[in-house]
Amino acid sequence: MKSRKLAAILTGLFLLGAASTAKAATVDHTVKSGDSLWKIAQEYKTTSSEIMSLNTLSENSYIYVGQVLKVETPYLMHTVVSGDTLWGLGTKYETTVDKIKQINNLTSDALYIGQVLKIETDYSEHTVVSGDTLWGLATKYGTTVDQIKQFNNLTSDALYIGQILIVPGTSSDNNIISQPSVKTVNYTVMSGDNLWTIAEKHNTSMDAIIKSNMLASNKLMPGQILTVPVNSTEIVSPVGITMIRKRPTDTYGDLYDWQNARRVFTVGQPAVLRDLQTGITFNVKYYGGSNHADIVTLTKDDTAKLQKVFSTWSWYNKKPMVLCFTQGGKYHQLAVSVTGMPHGTTDIYDNGLTGHLDMYFYNSKGHANPVINTSHQANVLKANGQ
Repeated sequence: MKSRKLAAILTGLFLLGAASTAKAATVDHTVKSGDSLWKIAQEYKTTSSEIMSLNTLSENSYIYVGQVLKVETPYLMHTVVSGDTLWGLGTKYETTVDKIKQINNLTSDALYIGQVLKIETDYSEHTVVSGDTLWGLATKYGTTVDQIKQFNNLTSDALYIGQILIVPGTSSDNNIISQPSVKTVNYTVMSGDNLWTIAEKHNTSMDAIIKSNMLASNKLMPGQILTVPVNSTEIVSPVGITMIRKRPTDTYGDLYDWQNARRVFTVGQPAVLRDLQTGITFNVKYYGGSNHADIVTLTKDDTAKLQKVFSTWSWYNKKPMVLCFTQGGKYHQLAVSVTGMPHGTTDIYDNGLTGHLDMYFYNSKGHANPVINTSHQANVLKANGQ
């Protein structure tokens, strides 16, 4: 199996419009009991020193259970979707079932939606930049337009900046030259702000802000944090989103505090809620709310399922749940607590629910009474498996 590395950054030199291509991927690794930098490096086929450099660790630094480390790996990272099988993935990436199982320490052929697998393959990840076309990419990688479309389930030739494509073939570039870094700021939304005013303030575009933060709508909430490119319309990655504790199993959700959770689960985002006790699931949408998430059910059927979870409506009826959704191509499960009392406003009027429900993350607060609710805090921890 051929290996390729990202070429070193050439300080002060760049190619205008050059594509960002990489065989390597940067992933988040949550430290678990028994982990060491050496062990993590072996798992991801990298070195301890590279992990230390990527995470600004010194020789005297120590790692702790639950800590999230950035790790660069030559493996292609595949997120399992409905219909995936090990045989199908082996065929798709021109590898074997046994190799996938060995790399990922799998003891059976069973997969679950949202599972992230390390794949050893000669295929490349290509991040679309201004000027890219499918024909140009096919020429660059020695493949065909039809192969790229088939491999990425594309139904048209349209591409968008920041889109990540898996491309069969090898780049004809001898060196991969990094784009000059784009300056960013983490901007806290204030009352009266909108995407246009924020874009004007930082000399960027609304589209760049939306795609950089993977916003589900144009609606912003006071206190929301946005990563904004300054004097550039390039798509950048959100800066500073931190998970408190990863879920121990897929029965539970990852633990995020409110300020970080609202950057992952943005206004307008549809999702599935699963009640921790009964396993009942129903569809919802983030409707609004700046101290916690106000959510609405999507249909009457979803409301009927909601009523099976909450036999009676009451402000005292709070349930631990798991919020499941996909944002920016990444699957998430988050630990939440929901109050079984519809109230206030809504933007869906044919779902059989009068108003909206309150959904709390860790350290969420009330709107009328902005304090942390101990019952919701305990429920969120339960939903995280604690």
